[in-house]
Amino acid sequence: MSSTKINIFLTGATGYIGGSILTALLQHPNASNFNITSLIRGDNERIKKLSSLNVTPLIGSNDSFEIIEKAASESHVVIHTANSADDLPSTKAIISGLNKRTKETGKPAIYIHTSGTGVLAEDVCGKAGSNTVYSDLNPDQINGLADEQPHRNIDLFIINSADANPLLKTVIILPSLIYGIGTGPFNRTSVQLPILIRSALNRRKAEMIGPGQATWNNVHIADLSDAYIIIFDQLLAAYGPGAKLDVQVSPYLTTGREGYYFLENGKHTWRQLSEKIGEVLYKKGIAKSPDVTSFPDDEVESSLMGEYSWYLVGSQSNSKAERVRKLGWKPHRPSVFDSVEEQADALINNVKD
Repeated sequence: MSSTKINIFLTGATGYIGGSILTALLQHPNASNFNITSLIRGDNERIKKLSSLNVTPLIGSNDSFEIIEKAASESHVVIHTANSADDLPSTKAIISGLNKRTKETGKPAIYIHTSGTGVLAEDVCGKAGSNTVYSDLNPDQINGLADEQPHRNIDLFIINSADANPLLKTVIILPSLIYGIGTGPFNRTSVQLPILIRSALNRRKAEMIGPGQATWNNVHIADLSDAYIIIFDQLLAAYGPGAKLDVQVSPYLTTGREGYYFLENGKHTWRQLSEKIGEVLYKKGIAKSPDVTSFPDDEVESSLMGEYSWYLVGSQSNSKAERVRKLGWKPHRPSVFDSVEEQADALINNVKD
């Protein structure tokens, strides 16, 4: 990697994914060459904390178009994790800024966007879905998804923007269910697994939507961070400052319409996950029984996360993370089942605090 200073604009550094990626960047062997700017809301505690990490806080929100556009235009790399999967305005601001940069410099600009395998979701209310498994080595299969799928409008805007500007090097990273305790400076808790555990803690029993037969893939947050760094490093080597035109780029490092990267290292049914939650909470004397039952349909939304509950922990989404493995990714952290107790303890201790 070049010794040139690399300007990185990171959104979501105070969140679960973005915070863990920030930690990975700060621990990078070439971290001394990184100038990291992070978009955050105006909170003095967070400003002080990020400043102490040599991160430049940029006050704003996903609605701050001009602020985001300017920061993107000044950056070699943008990594978007702040509600990025469903926030079109912030994505438009980033693309606009990077387009300005490529026009002014005549050099490539790199955009790493966080989507999710929810884009593949089948709305099956906990029942077994189809046998379809998506591979990121088959971008045509992914590009055949219906425009109405979750996240898809954002993904389409990105790949269409890359089509229109050959110097805009975009990749879309699609994590599956993420679990494990994060390593960022603030929020260290994910979404899907914790909402099932919180419900079980509140109702003193493990439950699932419908029969719990639907399947999802999963990935540990530390393995996710490793994948981001691998993709980041290889994009910089290929398109960053000082990139050598005569260096052969891996055929698996793709961008634009072919630049999809799934992240998964395991698979679960919702029943299996709830059974593990029941086992753990029964052992702790919290659940009255280790047995799993189905939520009454009229209590799903009030017990979990509103109308999104059916999608978050009742849909089906199956993928294979083949592309990033071809780039050298070797996930090795504990399985989602082995991480349930750690997550439960963290939530219990947080309530006590």
